[in-house]
Amino acid sequence: MRTVDPVRYAERRARILDAAAEVFAERGFDGATTAAICRRAGIGSGTLFHYFPDKKSIFHALFADDSEATKAFLEQLDRSDPLAALFAVIDHRTADATHPVVPGLLMALLVQLGRDPELAAIVDRDEQMVNAVMADLIRKAARRGQVRPPTDPETAARWISALIDAVYLQAGRPGVDPAREVEVLRVVVTRFLDADPGARSRGRQRARR
Repeated sequence: MRTVDPVRYAERRARILDAAAEVFAERGFDGATTAAICRRAGIGSGTLFHYFPDKKSIFHALFADDSEATKAFLEQLDRSDPLAALFAVIDHRTADATHPVVPGLLMALLVQLGRDPELAAIVDRDEQMVNAVMADLIRKAARRGQVRPPTDPETAARWISALIDAVYLQAGRPGVDPAREVEVLRVVVTRFLDADPGARSRGRQRARR
């Protein structure tokens, strides 16, 4: 029986997805073809279909894999400082904003969301997962006096998610520096939450007295 090298399998699968992301970003979902993805990845169609049965499954995998990576990140997140952890989540969610394929891939995603319920469910589950963690961190940060959000933690988390989405929507505009937009996002969130990063350290100092 022929065995599969898991490392090689994962590497080739990742190469296919990287190539697919470029093709979808350039051509949109409708314009992309499995043949174009094969050419970009430097593989034959037989190899592609060994990993993915069709174009739709490839597109889904791009976002499902990203969600799994986010889940792993959240599971390992150091939450001892809720405010620092919240901004770590924000940094994780905006890490791809500077990637050149992001604007085109986002447009392809937005078109597909309205006509692909399965894809919409993947994206919705991912957002709910992240929002739940952010809401919990905001709640804990408020208890420590690190933030004074203008609304309940769940609503605040949804608004922060909307602001993160706005960074990605801005990323493709001419003359826009995505890295700068991420910096602005951090300032906006800090002001929105009325955040006081020094609250935790001051609390520790008072406790030692």
